[in-house]
Amino acid sequence: MEYIGKQISIKRFENELSIVMLSFNNKMKNAMLFLYLFLWTICGIIVFSQYLLITDPNSKAMVIVWIGFWVYFEYKIFKAYMWRKYGKEKIKIRDGKIFYKKDVLGKGKIKNYDIDFIKDFRIIEKKADSFFDNLNNSYWIVAGERLAFDYYGKEITFGIQLDENDAKALYNKIKKELKLN
Repeated sequence: MEYIGKQISIKRFENELSIVMLSFNNKMKNAMLFLYLFLWTICGIIVFSQYLLITDPNSKAMVIVWIGFWVYFEYKIFKAYMWRKYGKEKIKIRDGKIFYKKDVLGKGKIKNYDIDFIKDFRIIEKKADSFFDNLNNSYWIVAGERLAFDYYGKEITFGIQLDENDAKALYNKIKKELKLN
């Protein structure tokens, strides 16, 4: 088994290359993320329990809107927490195809891509002064992919929040395996 940085392991089988990219995990930040999730859940339960006592229709409408936002952010926080705790990206290259899966506790959909239709395999450059690049690289968000290719006109991205050296090393490994120019 070969390792690239702290997050990426590569294993070669007879006719397959298997790559596993672990989620970046920081125990202190994970504890804060869990605390945030816990407190956000408590707040939602409190507001929802008070909804039953409200008689004014305008106030009920406002609380329903608030609960809608609460549910959305509850989902996003839970998803980020689970990704940081148990998430990994898996890539397998075999039989002229790339198989990709975002795996959280064994769950996730496997997507496959025919190598013949992959175009413009590249590293996604981050801009240090870009608000959105900095936001996508924050610990609280599951985003910030570093590698991409075009497949039937659609951009496919992976390599969530890899640092620059790991992204370059993985790019070179995959490019060599796919025999791309």
